[in-house]
Amino acid sequence: MTNQLTGKAKRQRKIIEIIWTTQNFKQRTKVEIAKKISIEAKQSWKNIYSGVYDDIEKNLLPQRIIEMDGKIPVKRGPRLLQNEGTGYYRLTNTGILLLFCIGHTKVEIDFIKFTHQRDLGERLNGLYQISPSLCFLLLEKYVSVRCIKGENIVPITLEGISETTKFTLKCDVEFIKSMLSCSKDDQRKILMILSDIEHKH
Repeated sequence: MTNQLTGKAKRQRKIIEIIWTTQNFKQRTKVEIAKKISIEAKQSWKNIYSGVYDDIEKNLLPQRIIEMDGKIPVKRGPRLLQNEGTGYYRLTNTGILLLFCIGHTKVEIDFIKFTHQRDLGERLNGLYQISPSLCFLLLEKYVSVRCIKGENIVPITLEGISETTKFTLKCDVEFIKSMLSCSKDDQRKILMILSDIEHKH
């Protein structure tokens, strides 16, 4: 799936990842983010900076995926820049949920903070503890459909999940019921077949 992404989409994902994983706020400015990306891309950060600038100013900030976390005083450059400082960024709840759904299941989330329906948040937390992969599949589908429709992904609602994952969830529930009705030996055989299929991807 990642191979099908455009260069811009890959860069935006990288920006989100860097902001999330970088604890030192001084390294979460546009320049420092461009420098981090340039190391992996083996290019000069100056060649990457304009793309990073546009991604942040025209996409990630307006879509409320990230937000300014503060400003750092600047000693060099134009007087206006010195007076205003340079911004550094953090992820919003929307950004954190996106990061979770693009494959970073190690991102620890308290889902209660992502919904106004506390009981839903508690249920998602419980599902994540029991089966992180199933929780990921459920929310990845939810986020994907909502983004395609241009709808907000936060706050998460039970209605929103139900609407966007109806077919997928029905298939999953039917599969689980079928598995539970099988003998342990048959369950083992099914899991072996599915494992072989998974390794072919």
